[in-house]
This record gives sequence, C-alpha cells and structure tokens, in this order.
Amino acid sequence: MKYAILAGICWIALIGCTDTQDPVDTSLRFERVEVDGVTTDHASTGGVSWVDHDGDGDLDLFVSNGYDVSATPAGQRDRLYRNDGDGAFTAIDEGPLATGAAISSGHTWGDYDGDGDRDVFIANQQDQDNLLLRNDGDAGFTPITDEPMTTGGGHSYAAAWIDYDGDGRLDLFVANGGMSHVGANGLYRGLGDGRFEQITTGAIATDEAATCGIAWGDYDDDGDSDLFVANNGFAPPANNNALYRNDGGGAFTRITDSPAVDDATPSAAATWVDVDNDLDLDLHVTTMYGMADLLYLNDGSGGLTPAPASPLNVDPSHGYGASWEDLDNDGDVDVVVANWGAGTSVFLNDGSGRFERASVGDLGSRVEYAGAVASGDYDGDGHVDVYIGNWPNVPGPGEPNSLYRGVGGDGHWLRVRLTGGFGARVLVTTNSGTQMREVGSQAGFRGQSDPSPHFGLGEDSQVMVVEVRWSSGKVSTVENVAADQVVEVVEPAVVP
Repeated sequence: MKYAILAGICWIALIGCTDTQDPVDTSLRFERVEVDGVTTDHASTGGVSWVDHDGDGDLDLFVSNGYDVSATPAGQRDRLYRNDGDGAFTAIDEGPLATGAAISSGHTWGDYDGDGDRDVFIANQQDQDNLLLRNDGDAGFTPITDEPMTTGGGHSYAAAWIDYDGDGRLDLFVANGGMSHVGANGLYRGLGDGRFEQITTGAIATDEAATCGIAWGDYDDDGDSDLFVANNGFAPPANNNALYRNDGGGAFTRITDSPAVDDATPSAAATWVDVDNDLDLDLHVTTMYGMADLLYLNDGSGGLTPAPASPLNVDPSHGYGASWEDLDNDGDVDVVVANWGAGTSVFLNDGSGRFERASVGDLGSRVEYAGAVASGDYDGDGHVDVYIGNWPNVPGPGEPNSLYRGVGGDGHWLRVRLTGGFGARVLVTTNSGTQMREVGSQAGFRGQSDPSPHFGLGEDSQVMVVEVRWSSGKVSTVENVAADQVVEVVEPAVVP
C-alpha cells in the first residue's frame, strides 16, 4: 500500500471529470447489506474470498488481513465467517485459521491433498513466512510448516492454485514483490500426498519483478494453462507485465512480442475471460494511479491486440481488483472494478465486448479503499453478489469491508459446480449460442470468487449441453439441463 495516499488523491480528482458516459439503462441493482462482523469488523484487509469451506453447499467468506494502520506495522488476525443460510454469518473465532496474526495479503483456496475439501494458502508480506493450512473437515485446520512455500520468508502478495502439468495434482504459484519490493516469484509443483517441490529453473521462476496479480488461462487453446502476471511498473526497476506460455512437460517460454507485455503501466489485477463470446480467452488488466485499464482481444490463435476504445479501457482507474461475472444475466460477462480511494466501477457488456459504465444502485455510490474484490451468489437467488475488502491508510470509517447483494437483471441463469477443476474450461450451449468460462483460483488481485462458473442465459430456460474440458484432458458432458439451478459435474478419476 506504499503509494496509496498519492494514488487516492489523484484518482478522486480524476474520476469526477472524466466519466462523460450516460449510465446504462438496466434493471440491475446492488443493495448494500449490513451484516454483523462481515461489514463491521475493523481491519486492513488484503484478500477476500467466497468459499464453501465446510462443504454444506453455501458460500462462506474468508478475509485475510494485513498490518494495523494505526500503529507500527503489526499483524492482524484473519477472519472466517460461516454462512448460516439465512443471510446471516457467524464468525469462527477458534482454530489457527481465525487466530493467527500475520501481516497477510492475498490467499487462495484449493484441495491440494485430494481429500474432498478446500485448503488455504495465505501470502504474507514484510518478509514473514507464508501459511498453508490443511482443511481436516470437522477437525478444523492444521498448519503445514515443512513445505517449501512456507519457509524462508518473503514479500508475498498473491497466490493461485493450478494444475499446470495436467497430472491431476494442484500446483501453486506465489506472486512476490507487489507494491514494495522486487524479487523472483515462486512456482511449486505438487508431488502427491500433499507434498511439493519448488521449481528453480526457467524464466517463470527466476525473472525478478514487483508482481501483484496472477492470471492462469489457456490463452492459446492448446490444452494447458499459461500464466500472465501483472507487475507494478513504478517499483525500481520499472518492469513490464509478463506472459509465460506453457509448452508442456513443465517448460514455459516468456512471450516478448505481444502488445500485452509491451508497456510498463503499473498494474494490479489480471483476468483471462471471454469478453466477446467467441470461445477464446481475452485479457483484462487493471491499472493504478489514474491510468486506464488494459483490455486485449484474442484473435483465436493466441494473438492479443488492444480492444476498441470504450469506457472500460479509456476512463482513469485505480483498480486493485476486478471480478468478471454476468451481472445482469443477459448472456455476456460484465465486470466490477474495485478502486482504491474512489467508488467501485461497474461496466456492462453490450454483447460485442464493448463496455459502458453503469449506475447500479449502492455499488459504486461510496468511496472504498479496495484491496480486493470477490463475487459469488451467497444467498442462492441466481444473482451475483459482491464483497469488497478495504485497506485505507488511516484507521476509522474506511476500514470495514462492504457487502453488496445483487437484485434485478432477471434473465435465466445456470451455475456449474465442479468437483476439482482449476484450469477446466466450461461451455454452456443454449438456443442463443455457446458461452465459455475457464475456472481459476484467483479473481483479480488478492481475491477469489466462487470457482463455480455462473452463466446468464437471458430468455433461454433450457441448456442443451454443459461440457467440461478438464485440465487432465478428460471431457464431461451433461445434456438437457433446466435453467435456474446449480448443476454439479464430477471430474473423472485421473491415474497419475
């Protein structure tokens, strides 16, 4: 958060004089919801996530917190809120996940030990050791301290689980440097039985930068996950964003001839997402300090070119996080950009991949000091909800986080819950066409949205085919699925 005061001043001044677009006419609205603890606890929030940590079918909320802004930097405890199923949450106050007090930034949930529940890795700043906590179900969480990603300290800001080699075991990438340092990132390959080895060769493991956001995605459509990292170009030495193409066999090539890596714009969050429904992954990057976000369209063969101008990639921004969802259930993806020192920005897709700024009720009506954003349907009503974690520079009314409940945008919908699935590609086909999502374990910078993809279906009340292309190469299909429900797809067994 080193540059936050300067950035906040610049951004507040800019936002009022540059938004000349008329608001999009839409029934979509977000209502601010006050929930004890969830929106009243004071802390410096680094990461937020929606996760069903207890396997009861609804989304719980986890918040990783950094240092106390009112004193010499000291850690604050993280917070886990259990969804009670009636719009209320109960704070879990016992166990190592709720009582630790590290200087935490982002985190990522994934079932790394293959026992059917989600474990969590927490990235810590200030040269503290990172944390890995194994979910043991009713027995709670167990700290794991003898794996390579939990020793040796570091200045870690974000992390993401992925199966980059298609062997059915989760691997982990850790972003180091962030807002304050320059260093090499960490790549850890899962060996099975909950063990890991650190990869120490190749540019993906040795390049030094100030990395903030992580985005894994198969942008060249060759069946394996590639990596884009968003770097903070103001940290000395200035560094461009980086794209590493997965060549299989554990080898990566750094791409140097793409417009997506040909600038030093200070960046925070990155997302691979199909913005124009052409079934390939485009790239969105949030920027800081009043600069415009970056949006690149995929030509179908992995070539990335700047998208035509629209408010999303023209208006000034200070986005620490972005969450891509079909907010209005009309059949294309929209985006929430959570800004530091300004209102949240909501951009709705016109169906062709061009985005207009929208006024959607309470979301965007107040200044947030956003360090992260995550989305998910916590109340199960078919509308996406949004949670923003705040990290201001001073204690006070800017510290509590914000919860916004989505209402309106009343098209049909389908949510696909995967057992396993990071790196999986989900395609949903209706009479109106086919949509695609790729499942990731990180949303923007330091957030993790519900990993069950949400599809808006507009007027289509029936899905002809749900197809899941798993990172292992296996394919699952489900036919003739009624809209307005959650459908579960189980990954076929992978033999190592």
